[in-house]
Amino acid sequence: MNLGSEFLEGMRGRLAVAAVSLAALLATFFASSAIQPQKAHAWAWKDTCTLIVFNKTGAQSNVHPILYTPLLPNPASVAEYAAFAIAGIPTEGAAAFTNTGYPAPSYGCHAFMNFTNPGPTVSCKVSAPTTGANTFSCEGNATTRIIKDDDDIAGNVFIPSGSGSPGQDNEATEPEDGPAAVRVGALPGDGWRKSTKITEFGLAGKLMDKETLPNKCAKDGDEVVPNTVSSEQLIRAGGDEGVGAIVSTYDNAGQAKRGLNEALSDLSIGCLANLLSSNEMNTRVSVKPLPAANDGDVDGNQLAISRLVKGDPRVVAYLNVSGWTDGNEAAVVLTETVGDAPDDADEAAHLGAIRIGN
Repeated sequence: MNLGSEFLEGMRGRLAVAAVSLAALLATFFASSAIQPQKAHAWAWKDTCTLIVFNKTGAQSNVHPILYTPLLPNPASVAEYAAFAIAGIPTEGAAAFTNTGYPAPSYGCHAFMNFTNPGPTVSCKVSAPTTGANTFSCEGNATTRIIKDDDDIAGNVFIPSGSGSPGQDNEATEPEDGPAAVRVGALPGDGWRKSTKITEFGLAGKLMDKETLPNKCAKDGDEVVPNTVSSEQLIRAGGDEGVGAIVSTYDNAGQAKRGLNEALSDLSIGCLANLLSSNEMNTRVSVKPLPAANDGDVDGNQLAISRLVKGDPRVVAYLNVSGWTDGNEAAVVLTETVGDAPDDADEAAHLGAIRIGN
């Protein structure tokens, strides 16, 4: 082998070693760097709070509910509360109190409930907010055990204390109530009124009430939690038009943007579309981006709800979900119509009525 051949062979060897080293370096970089996909978060578009109360005192007359403030109210549970307030909680089986909430108008489900009994009054607090961790705890003469904790929260309450299998209370910091989210007088047209019934929020509200979120859409409790939240729902024309608004404040602008991104993420909007798709009500949903508004500050999607008519899908309702941030505040707005989609002027007026940034 001549000198030129030896030189070439040496270069090939060094290049091969360099290539292996570079490949190893790149593999290490890609395995450990920030380009790995981040964990996706989504809003809980539907939450249910459940207290299951066991009277272990031996007498029905020993345990009576004396306070029940569910948000949003469930008529069946309110009626059950009224009956048990008189007769007492049965000693056989259990009494279950359930209520369901949504981002608007209640930022999830919340309930407070008190019981008289032979010992200190039992005071329970239950909450499954739209974002963040859930709460289930009771003070007084009771033992609690959480049996479900995802989007929903459910637990057993045993009276008296020590009469049932104990668990661990779940306490979480919840946002305080902020000022009204919507300037009602700034909404387009007349006849707007506040509503706390999701079934009055057009076809979208009826579907949200009826359908169930799949397990893949459950929140994980690691979402950013606001300091204050204002959540309202307004309707007119018998619910054929509706506006739901959620305005939140955070510690800083970065958290506000993160909160908004969680609400409008592909995962979150996909879960909402799933909630609006019903075999029983024969609906399907298509999603498309909303055109940017307010000089591109507003982001969002339009969910078109279709029903099959003689085998062909026909759009019968729309739900626009949009949002933006202003400093440490974030607004998420749901605009629903039955029939035609909201026109650009009305949509701009809806967004302009939201109380944010001042």
